[in-house]
Amino acid sequence: MSKRTLFLIFALFIIASTLLAVALYKPSLNPTLTILPTPTPKELVGQTSLIFGSPLLSSSAASLSYSLPINIATGTNKVTAVQLELQYDPLILTNISVSPGSFFQNPVVLLNQIDTKTGRISYAFGINPTDQGVAGQGTVAILNFKALTSEKTAIIFLPKTLVAAEGTTQSVLKTTINATFTLEKLSSTPPNSSSPSAQ
Repeated sequence: MSKRTLFLIFALFIIASTLLAVALYKPSLNPTLTILPTPTPKELVGQTSLIFGSPLLSSSAASLSYSLPINIATGTNKVTAVQLELQYDPLILTNISVSPGSFFQNPVVLLNQIDTKTGRISYAFGINPTDQGVAGQGTVAILNFKALTSEKTAIIFLPKTLVAAEGTTQSVLKTTINATFTLEKLSSTPPNSSSPSAQ
């Protein structure tokens, strides 16, 4: 037998073996399914609201100051941090300061910037790294100020206001409600009223 004949016999053997293997192969009738996690829409994740309360008047013989609570309602979110970005009229309000409320037990202040020329407040704070996220309702921060005039004014939440929570990397802030009110102006003789008119 020549080498060419042997090569042809060997080639035919390989082809026949391949065809036989293909004919005998039975694919699995129950293929394994890989289930990928579906991204959770933001409207399902974000359930937290930030709402201004009513301004509270604190007066003495020489000064007239206000405290404005910023309230939080988290839904099922376990909140770990809040970044407040606020805008106010610096021609109407003065002596602005922000402090944490009672919502977080031992809050850590991460950012505290108040631009008295533009009326911009950036204030960020949150839980200690070893603490758990907090769910529920309460006063998350308090805005303190004095009034220069008795005009109607507003303090608004800016779009960069954020709320961080456990289990997600996106902000869980769903809604904000701004504050609009009329205050008595700073004077040496405080008025008899115990609270400003909020609208």
